[in-house]
Amino acid sequence: MVFTKKAGLSLALLFLLGGVALGQAVQVKVFTAGPRTVYWFGNGTGKAVDGLRIMFDGPVTLTGKLEVFGGLTNVTGTSQGTEFLFQGKLAPAGFVELRWEPAGAKPVLAMWLSGGKPAGMPYVTSVPALIKVLAEGLVALRTADPGAFSKLLETFFTTNPNLARSLGQLGLTPQVLTGMLMVAPADGIENLLLTLVSSFGLDTVDKFMGALDWSLIFKALGF
Repeated sequence: MVFTKKAGLSLALLFLLGGVALGQAVQVKVFTAGPRTVYWFGNGTGKAVDGLRIMFDGPVTLTGKLEVFGGLTNVTGTSQGTEFLFQGKLAPAGFVELRWEPAGAKPVLAMWLSGGKPAGMPYVTSVPALIKVLAEGLVALRTADPGAFSKLLETFFTTNPNLARSLGQLGLTPQVLTGMLMVAPADGIENLLLTLVSSFGLDTVDKFMGALDWSLIFKALGF
């Protein structure tokens, strides 16, 4: 299914009137026409964005793209893979239509970017995808200001007093975990967090989000 710009504008209007939750940074709509499934990703951040990062649950080949109220270019260097980066500009309430094969593949993360940083909470359906961007974001915060990052971790543990007890069951303490987070590279933090969430049985995004108060971390990351 390939939409023209005129059809895209009509769909954009339907999208805006379709009851998508206010404040949802990445607004996702799915359209089905025969054997094809098309995803629309709407900019609900309330401001212009200059990038879109998207990850899939398996390898895909991008087969089409259309924007309304902006333009984004695939700068990944390939149309095949599991993760892609688009750059350009998309106005508030603008939309990107993406098509890919196989049609059964699903996005596990879509995140608007502004200046290379997250712009609002990502659309995410996979714990590993969320942990990947979380680990990258933590390293970026640490690099920018190690002192502020250390203080952020201290406040995070204070806000989540039960976390110390849970870590103790694994032979860890907040101090030990903080030490690891202060020196480990992004992939090391990613592996560490994946091990922890697996040990705690946090195998869905809902469980992950409900287990702790993430508001301080997410605010610092721009979510």
